[in-house]
Amino acid sequence: MKYQELAYEIKKDIGAGVYHESDKLPTEEKLAEQYKVSKYCVRNAVNILTRLGLVYPVQGSGMYIREQRREDCLTLQDTNGLTEELTGDTINTKVIHLEIIAADDIIAARMKCNPGTPLYYIIRARSRNGIPLSVEYTYYNQEIIPVIDQQIAEGSLFRYIRKELGLNISFADKILRSDKLSEETAALLDLQAGDPAMVIEDEAYLSSGQMYNASVVYYNYKTARFFELTEIRDLS
Repeated sequence: MKYQELAYEIKKDIGAGVYHESDKLPTEEKLAEQYKVSKYCVRNAVNILTRLGLVYPVQGSGMYIREQRREDCLTLQDTNGLTEELTGDTINTKVIHLEIIAADDIIAARMKCNPGTPLYYIIRARSRNGIPLSVEYTYYNQEIIPVIDQQIAEGSLFRYIRKELGLNISFADKILRSDKLSEETAALLDLQAGDPAMVIEDEAYLSSGQMYNASVVYYNYKTARFFELTEIRDLS
C-alpha cells in the first residue's frame, strides 16, 4: 500500500468515527500493524493528514484528530479529486466534451510539453447530491495517460490514474481567483451569465516531476465552500 492510499484509508476511518472514542490516532507502530504497512509509510500518510487539517501533533503525546466543523468544505490542500474527498456525498459527473487535440504553443507552454503533443481535452460538469457544484476544463497528456474514454471520464479520473494505471500522483500547484461566468459555464451550473465564480487553476504532477494534467475549474458560488489549514508560527 502506498502512503497516499494509506492516508485515504485512515481518512475514511476518521470520518467513520473509528477513532472517535479517544480523539487520538494510535502510535506509528500500532497503525503499521493495523494496516500492515511500514512505519515509514505511516509517517508519510500522517503527514498528508496533517496538511489536510485532519490531525495535529501534541508534543510528547501523539497525533490528535481535529474537530471537524467544516465537513461540507472542499480542502484546498487536497489533490485527490472530488470523489475521493467527498466520500460521504454522491458525486455525479457529466462529460460535456472529450477529444484528442495537438498542443499548440500556448497550451504546450502550460502543460510543459512539446508543441504537437497529443492531449485529451475534457469538459466535465459535476454535481454534489444532485446540486451543480463545478465545471472543469481539463487537459491530460496522452503520452502519460494513454487512454481516457467516456466511461473513464464519467468516473473518478484521480482513482483511475492512481489505481488502474498505477501512477504516483505527487503534488499540484493551484491558483485561486474569481471571475464572471460565461453563458456556457453558467448554464452548466444552473446560474446566470455574469454571475460570480470561484476559479481554481490547477497543474498536477507525478512523483517523477512530470506534469500530466492542467485544468481550470469554475465553482458554483452558491454551493462551494473551501477550507485552508493555516499554521501559526512564532517568528520572534
